[in-house]
Amino acid sequence: MNIIIVGLGSIGKHYLQLIPKISKKSKIYFIDKIKMDINKKFIRTSFEEIKKKNILFDYAIICSPSGLHFKHSYFFINRGVNTLIEKPFVLNLNHANLLIKLSKKKKVKCWTVLQNRYNLAVQKLKEEINKKKIGKISFVDCVMFWNRDLKYYSNGWRGKYKSDGGVLTNQAIHLLDMLVYIFGPINYFDAFASFNKKKLQAEDLILINFKHKNQVLSSFKATTRADRDYRTAIDVIGKKGRLIIKGIALNSFNKFTKNHIKEDKKNSEIFLDGKGNGHKKVLKEFFSKKMKSSKNLEIYNNLYILKIIHSIYNLIDKRIKFNLIKNKNSKLGV
Repeated sequence: MNIIIVGLGSIGKHYLQLIPKISKKSKIYFIDKIKMDINKKFIRTSFEEIKKKNILFDYAIICSPSGLHFKHSYFFINRGVNTLIEKPFVLNLNHANLLIKLSKKKKVKCWTVLQNRYNLAVQKLKEEINKKKIGKISFVDCVMFWNRDLKYYSNGWRGKYKSDGGVLTNQAIHLLDMLVYIFGPINYFDAFASFNKKKLQAEDLILINFKHKNQVLSSFKATTRADRDYRTAIDVIGKKGRLIIKGIALNSFNKFTKNHIKEDKKNSEIFLDGKGNGHKKVLKEFFSKKMKSSKNLEIYNNLYILKIIHSIYNLIDKRIKFNLIKNKNSKLGV
């Protein structure tokens, strides 16, 4: 089995470590312009060499900069290769639709990586909500307080709308996915963003209020302005109780008792590297003969998240400046 990884950033290298443990007899290729010390058992190649020598692959994993995902994915899908794309799978809605059509035509997998769906804590929270264990949900509070410094954004593509997007598209997309995955589609939202132009073009702080179709209200707050990676959490208030999943990758499931909060260790995981166990589970399913993902990772099942992101950015872009109302009362105080 031939497997290729495009892009050996931190996540690409993570896959390079995982794949030999999952598919021991595979021949693993990689494409990356930066020269680095890589184990000789992995084979460096290029798009030109693949075309020239007609090298055939069973699976491709796209870990290149976000703005290149479409181009690189299209190359392999068009060659009949099952393709797995890191988040965000593409930035442009038209590109997403083109990949969906092409993958259906070529009859190959085209999945995206939303690994937190496999977390024990996430699955337990989803189960508790579906079974109404804490009754009717009143409010959901989602937070992500992380750090990404100037050096992180200085590589030429990060933090730009054309090639990456801001905190919503890059870091907080997993949190947004969890919100929709657990609590359902969105009916209405309002959003505000803040920008540090010395650091990046796109937003590095975003506040969103959602009203879901099931009438659940949720608050979404994400930033990379913190001085370190503090927390990621989804806090759920129900009529009969409160649940929290937290941890750097939403890996800890917690219940509130009468007097204190208690971690459910049976449904929690320790993520020493911050990446967790989800990528390994994604790869196992992706490398299997099954065409359908158990967690709906097919990109046609995740177009909705991309549409939400575009809708939020459109609202932020057209935001009317605040004007103080003079000599005209509202209903307040009536």
